[in-house]
Amino acid sequence: MAAISAATEGQAPIGKNRAHRSLPKGTVGSVRASLGGIQEIDTALILPWGPQDRLVLTAVNTEDDDALDLALSIEKNGQQVPVLLRPAGHHDGKFEVVYGRRRILACQQLGIPVKALIRTLDDGEALIAKGLENASRQDLSFYERARFAQAILEQGHLREQALQALSISKNTLSQLERVARLVPDAVGEAIGPAHGAGRPKWMALAAAYEGGALSEAEALRILRSLPKESSSDVRLQAILNNLDKRGPKDTRPTLRAPIDGASVKSTKTSVTLTIKRAGRGKEFADWFDENIDRLITESYRSFENGSEVEDG
Repeated sequence: MAAISAATEGQAPIGKNRAHRSLPKGTVGSVRASLGGIQEIDTALILPWGPQDRLVLTAVNTEDDDALDLALSIEKNGQQVPVLLRPAGHHDGKFEVVYGRRRILACQQLGIPVKALIRTLDDGEALIAKGLENASRQDLSFYERARFAQAILEQGHLREQALQALSISKNTLSQLERVARLVPDAVGEAIGPAHGAGRPKWMALAAAYEGGALSEAEALRILRSLPKESSSDVRLQAILNNLDKRGPKDTRPTLRAPIDGASVKSTKTSVTLTIKRAGRGKEFADWFDENIDRLITESYRSFENGSEVEDG
């Protein structure tokens, strides 16, 4: 209910798409939305919407024990928590899921209607409601959050919206983006959510790809060699263990130049920044020298604030 309230009460609209905020009077969607309360909806009338937040729904290595348990629980005790839907803008009589996909799938498997709340929400409001509902459960893994953030941005939402939907800092969003960008989707999906693995392990995997220490084909080969029943945490750790066994090839320093005149050298034991005092770069080097203590302190504080939640 907190997610619904935040999306519908006192929130300024986010984004330009307001197509779902109001519907023509007399349409099935407008009538059902105006009824309020919890309603029973045929799962065949529900369409997908928005960025994917759960890797388990599409992963190659699906861990469906929780989904099976949910279906069994609903069969035995009934559906205790409603899902949130919004009327489909271009398909009168159908609805789009804002959150509760697993509950919908469970009800679909059981052949029963799903209990739902129906609200008219635009894309921005729906995204915030989806993010708040996820935050209240706190059961998305770090990698699922990375893919969720990636999907939000790829669908044209602003970074500010992603920050709100995930309730994270700018630093954490950058870390999530880095993992989603560097770890191939096929590898991430083959590993699975890895709920027991936090930020450090996924960042280590991303760094291995960035440094050329690992290829998509090699990672998939390692995963194929594991027993099929291996959990996603075991699968991720197997790849990291393989990296730890590597020889000197994997410990060679990497060099990158974020701007002209500045270079970053990264090794297994240290990170070194060099700024040349030459030409126009001298002014920047002098300024950086005067401000480096403050910049490091602020960066470290941002790192701590961004990693407290992720490291669990």
